[in-house]
Amino acid sequence: MLKLTAGLHEQIKAHGAASYPFEGCGLLLGRVENGDNIVAEIRPMANVWPVEEEKPIRFLIDPKAWQQTELEAMSHDLDVIGVFHSHPDDVPVASPRDLAWASWPGYSYLITQVLKAEPTFSRSWQLKGDRSGFEEEVIEEIKRLGD
Repeated sequence: MLKLTAGLHEQIKAHGAASYPFEGCGLLLGRVENGDNIVAEIRPMANVWPVEEEKPIRFLIDPKAWQQTELEAMSHDLDVIGVFHSHPDDVPVASPRDLAWASWPGYSYLITQVLKAEPTFSRSWQLKGDRSGFEEEVIEEIKRLGD
């Protein structure tokens, strides 16, 4: 299960809308508690996919920016627990491209649908242990951390 506050979820949606018509992306920072991924912070990141015309269907987070974010998170007793991105004018379902780039079972892969620059809803996925596909996970909006 992925747990996050409504405020953090709104920030993720806003980043997807601001990135439109390209995929917006970022990292979920938090902790794993009793098998649930609990989001404490998000880090919107630039989509640095090198081919501009493919950015509506692809994203890439700069590895150096990812590493820096991971180090900063560790200094605050947090971990990278997932990745979020948007699907402009498409359903928030993990695609074959998403599967090809996913690397970490246990991470939450949160995808937000953005239709005509307006975010609609999100779904979250976890990579199967054998990396053969994704399983949908429940998203629970909590009032505050610790709920």
